[in-house]
Amino acid sequence: MKKYSVTFHPDAETDISSCYQWGRRAWGAAQANAWIRELHQAIKLRLTSLPLSCPLAPESEDLAVAVRQLIVQRYRILFIVEKTSVTILHVRGPYTAE
Repeated sequence: MKKYSVTFHPDAETDISSCYQWGRRAWGAAQANAWIRELHQAIKLRLTSLPLSCPLAPESEDLAVAVRQLIVQRYRILFIVEKTSVTILHVRGPYTAE
């Protein structure tokens, strides 16, 4: 099976940090830590092996590039695939502006 490398755009890192901080305030530290573990596990399991199995994101219609999405709980991980590289562009949650 083909292996893909995964990198995070700085905007995605900011999104994850903001979501985590929001989660700490809303759910508490234990639940926020569980969420971030689940997010990273989903990224590792799915995006390193089967990123092309994820559907195109609605944003793809407006852009000249195929943006895909992976749903983890109520969060959307938006990413692009180039050869054997996956770049995570954004992580959108229910409270974030889209």
